[in-house]
Amino acid sequence: MPSQLIGYDGTGEGCPLCDDAEVPFASDEAAVAHYVTHSPAELAFALLTRKAVIQHALVRVDEPGGIRTERHMDEIIAEVEDTASRSPGRPPQGGPGPAH
Repeated sequence: MPSQLIGYDGTGEGCPLCDDAEVPFASDEAAVAHYVTHSPAELAFALLTRKAVIQHALVRVDEPGGIRTERHMDEIIAEVEDTASRSPGRPPQGGPGPAH
């Protein structure tokens, strides 16, 4: 059984707010230390968006034809991101970035 949530089952996870989101954290401690540098509202909304992408993908993969290609998955992500961009719950952008 894994001892870390980051990298669970071989998946890497980076910060959903930073430009280098594809760079995975080395540990849970590193992830938490980084996350607390962000605005709670911005981080909450980013995590809510990520959850919606996963939920939408799970629904679509179960439909006839499923998710056929990486491009199709990119379209699914874009659909959710478009909805997120118009959400009244989206916090104002342009706040201070994380302290590295």
